[in-house]
Amino acid sequence: MRGEEPGTAGGERGEKRHPRARQRAGKILLIILALGTVALAIGANSWKQDLPLAAIRVEGNALVTDGEILRLAAVDPRARLFMVDLAAVQKRVRQNPFIRSVSVNRQGPEGISITVSERRPIALLAAEELLAVDEEGTVLPVVRSDQMFDLPVLTGALPHGECVPGKKLTGRAVREALGALAWAQRVDEDLFRRISEIALFGDGTLVLHTADAGVPVILGQGAIQAKLVTFDGFWRGIVERRGPQSLQQVDVRFEDQVIARWNDGPTRQ
Repeated sequence: MRGEEPGTAGGERGEKRHPRARQRAGKILLIILALGTVALAIGANSWKQDLPLAAIRVEGNALVTDGEILRLAAVDPRARLFMVDLAAVQKRVRQNPFIRSVSVNRQGPEGISITVSERRPIALLAAEELLAVDEEGTVLPVVRSDQMFDLPVLTGALPHGECVPGKKLTGRAVREALGALAWAQRVDEDLFRRISEIALFGDGTLVLHTADAGVPVILGQGAIQAKLVTFDGFWRGIVERRGPQSLQQVDVRFEDQVIARWNDGPTRQ
């Protein structure tokens, strides 16, 4: 028999041990990586928990002051950024009747942003106290603002039980008046500014009063937008030429017809 070459069997056993050694080394490396990842996560979370609140930024507001929004937000300036309850801040800010919607977000290490969308008053209500109202009929308190007091006034048969901040007006006549004002504001700012007052009567009739000379314009009920178009054309084409001071009354209740009462007698256009 031929003898085995020296070292052959031992070499084969050594080669068999190498894959197992590599497997053990790979497992150890994975464990080290996993532990490192966990340590990083713990460190990052600890860093987040300790991150101070650097600033609070308020955006989107025009009527409600930054100070009022920050007062409602009631965020402790000493609070940690990631400990602030954003949902609770959002709920508190929405308590202001002028705030239609609010979004509160963290802006990384910069702090928190509070972005609001406001209800825009379109008219004032001459109720037991002077109030404002938006085009959706939501009643709002009056704030000191040049923009606020340049609005048309709704007078007469108002639903006084609904004239409370936070409530919504539901009466047909007042909703019709608000819809007409919203439409005028969107399509023609000059027409909107020409309206000083809309008086509501118990039967639902609307009577507009002009900003220039306070001329009463009988709108009646229904199709108010079309009647405003008729009135606007008559005012631009005739009244501006003759002067509103000589005009006593305008009636646009009848389709495509204007009945005007001048100081020198009535005319039909």
